[in-house]
Formats: sequence, C-alpha cells, structure tokens
Amino acid sequence: MASEAINSYGMTVGTATTTIVGMSADAQYVIIQNQEPSSDTLDYARDGHQYFVFQTFTISALGTVNFAVATGAGGLQVDYFETTSTVENVSTYLIEGATVVTTGAAIPAYNLNRNVSDTVSAVFKAATSVTGGTVVAQEFITADKKAAGGGKTSGQIYTLKPSNDYALRFVNEGNQETKIFYQLGFVEDFNGNNDVWLGGSVGSGLRLRGGQTVHLPMIQGQTLSAVASQNVQIAVLRQD
Repeated sequence: MASEAINSYGMTVGTATTTIVGMSADAQYVIIQNQEPSSDTLDYARDGHQYFVFQTFTISALGTVNFAVATGAGGLQVDYFETTSTVENVSTYLIEGATVVTTGAAIPAYNLNRNVSDTVSAVFKAATSVTGGTVVAQEFITADKKAAGGGKTSGQIYTLKPSNDYALRFVNEGNQETKIFYQLGFVEDFNGNNDVWLGGSVGSGLRLRGGQTVHLPMIQGQTLSAVASQNVQIAVLRQD
C-alpha cells in the first residue's frame, strides 16, 4: 500500500502575517503546535522564564519603606508574591506611574531554573521617595505580637505596563519596629503574548495558546496563515 511522507518543520510567527501551511495539489492533514510554554507559572518556571526577587528589611514604628520597579520594553507579569512581618501589621501598595527617586545598586533577580541566565530587563531598587502615581493594588498583612509574626502569600497575577515606573510601598501600621521578608515571582517574556492566531490578524480567528495543538484537515489548494503579538515558535506536521 502506498503511503505519503509526513513532513515536519518549525517556524517563527511574528507580527507580520505568515503562511505556515502552503498550497498542495492534494488534500492535507495538518497538526500545528504552539511550542511556547503554557500560561502557567509552573511551566514558566520549568522552562526558565520565571524569576524572583527578595528582600529582608526593617520598618520603624509607623514608618514607610519604598522600592522601585522600572519595567522593560516587554512589561512584567507578577505571578506570585509573599510578605511576612515579625511584629506589626503592615499595609503594602503597588503604585503605578509614580515619580520615584532610587538609591543604591539594583536588587538582583534570580531565574528559578538555575540552568538559565539571571538577566532581566526590569530594574528593582530601593527608593528614597515616591510621589504621585496611582495605587493599583493593596494588601494588608496581620502580625500577632504574641505569636511568631504573620504573613500572606498571593497567587494574584498583575500584568504591569512596559517601560513604566512602579513603586512598592510598605507601611508599618503599629507602634513597634517590625522586620519584613518580601519575595516576588515574575516573568517578562510573555504576559499573554505567547499566543498564535490562525488567520490574518491578532484577535481574529482561532487562538492557539502556548503549548496547545490543533488538528486540521485541509482540502486541495488551501493555505493557512498565522500571526502573533511577538515572535512565537510553532511546529507543523503535515501529510498530503
């Protein structure tokens, strides 16, 4: 029995509409896979796309400590964060578009996959002053003076604007000094942009999310195009 060869190839789909399956004189069966990781924090971490920053610092009674976050051209997606206070209740604020005066060296970020570089576009620094801006998120951490402190871990996802200044503000609500441990996990590569649209424009047609696969029978003479918000790797398997 005669059989047709199965062809496979990889492609990069970007902002320009690209033909990913060409015309054939025969009917085709095509499998297309988005090879970027799924939009899941575990997949991001395993594939080397997730980073974390952490700091331990002290806030005086009724005092305030600020940190600055300057996002890169691709923005930044916060996937989780944790705040722990030893003695006092603490309010935390995420402020967008503030004027921030920074001090000291950049706070390093570390890739959760230790086989991958720690280089990121965002810059994290301590801040001496924060003025203006809009509070876009707030958390309240309770700490029991008679126990071993208190804390909060959150899996809320915040997608921050590209090339923008943000401030993290920590306010001691009590009359005693308290020590804070804070860590934040984030990704820069995707922020929802690791999708491929099968069709001619982003937002129109069939969306193939990271890690997803579609099976498609095609009749003689048909072609298929795709487009994305940024460069996305796909794999195509086809049989005439």
